[in-house]
Amino acid sequence: MAVRSFRGGGYGDLLGSPPMPGPVRVTVLVFAVLTLLFALATVHRLLVEDGSLGAAVFFATMAAACALVAGALATRRPWAAYPAYALSGLFAAASLGLFGAITIVGLGLLAWVLWSLNTRPAREWLSGRRRLR
Repeated sequence: MAVRSFRGGGYGDLLGSPPMPGPVRVTVLVFAVLTLLFALATVHRLLVEDGSLGAAVFFATMAAACALVAGALATRRPWAAYPAYALSGLFAAASLGLFGAITIVGLGLLAWVLWSLNTRPAREWLSGRRRLR
């Protein structure tokens, strides 16, 4: 027996929030993965005998910043794009010092964030405005 949810339309569709656009969803996922990686780096630096406390604090700060961006984008805050731009710009600038594959990743993240959060569906979704169709 198959159980299906009611998707009958009507006024319920007007009251619900619109779904998150795909590029924004991928951006949230990227910053969530970065949060996890920086949190693991923090724990690693704290557990290693010769790990520095400064590096652990840096990684913890970056994990908190990535979590802020992922949370703000996921909860549809109108200001969420600005910390995403700043953090991806910081990653891109930091990656330029380590010229190589990490540079491509840093610049790629910056390009992705700039593109994905400036598409029309993403801007409308973050602003909370509804477009009449």
